[in-house]
Amino acid sequence: MKRYLDHSFFVQAWRRHLTVAVCVLWGLFELSAGAVGWAVFTFAIGAFAQWQFSLVDWSIYDAEG
Repeated sequence: MKRYLDHSFFVQAWRRHLTVAVCVLWGLFELSAGAVGWAVFTFAIGAFAQWQFSLVDWSIYDAEG
């Protein structure tokens, strides 16, 4: 089964970290603005992204060149 975020765009680790960090920071912003529902939604997106990134074997992209 192909993972949702198993894409060559995310081969570089900084892109994966930035994706999760943006979701967390935006969730904190929403929480500070009082939008708890949007904060939970954004945190869930970040958690899902982190989970998907942890399931991918990124070394296969090194072998492809």
